[in-house]
Amino acid sequence: MYEELAVVYVLRHPAAHITSATILGARDGARLVRAGTTAHFEVDYQRQLGGSGETLAQGVLATCEADFEQLKEWFGGLTPSGLPIRCVIVTGSFGAFHATCSDTELHVAAFDETNPELVEMLTMAEVVEVFSANQKRGWNCGASNGEGLSRVLATELHPTQLDGFATAAAWLNSKRANFVDRNDPTDQDPVSTGCATLFLNYLHYQLGYRWQDIVTYGHPTLAETYHALAGGTTDAWHDFSSLLAEHFPPGTRVNVVADNVFPLGAAPPSSRSPGRGSLDRRKRIRS
Repeated sequence: MYEELAVVYVLRHPAAHITSATILGARDGARLVRAGTTAHFEVDYQRQLGGSGETLAQGVLATCEADFEQLKEWFGGLTPSGLPIRCVIVTGSFGAFHATCSDTELHVAAFDETNPELVEMLTMAEVVEVFSANQKRGWNCGASNGEGLSRVLATELHPTQLDGFATAAAWLNSKRANFVDRNDPTDQDPVSTGCATLFLNYLHYQLGYRWQDIVTYGHPTLAETYHALAGGTTDAWHDFSSLLAEHFPPGTRVNVVADNVFPLGAAPPSSRSPGRGSLDRRKRIRS
């Protein structure tokens, strides 16, 4: 990693090695073509992508507004500042980045230039970070909790596109450090990101909290977010890590290709209300 990466926020593909040339090439490496605009987005692509770039861009334009509205709902009706969001599709397979958490100029890799939905998923992961920065509840895009949130919400929108971006196995196959009670101050460590994505999916798919409530009750650490939701003093780390240890014993190689392994054990409630532990029957998925 090089020094300039300290001032950009990257959704990095685990197999990608990002250098200064990666960032500079994405920012300044080619002339751009404007593919189109929507109410909240402008979409460009590097001219050298040709027809493939146009196809990718049109795929983003076709779905970005629906995804934006879903994110807006999860963030309690918030509309970020700095609109429109500018999505710049570029050559490469690094992932996506923007200069600050609130920066609405996003650079997104085209990968093999054939999958518009992958480009849209990566775009939405960065848009989540823009929403988080505007919300100011503690979801830090430069730390493990905010990076985890961007990944789980983008995956919720596009569940077939996580592909090689999954990080849960990296944490499960590590020493399983506690990134629930504390944040890792980076968005580029798959181990700490894996802990965060697993814990957020645990809140939703195991405990039954709605995404909108998880987002709304966000705090600077995942443990604080849990306590705000649960309204009690239960040890979130203990319950989470013990459940995973029961089903995925530490030291045993785990082969999971997604960031969600839940529910485990007894079936979860359909939905749990924050602060009371009482249940309702609203649909959990995409709510």
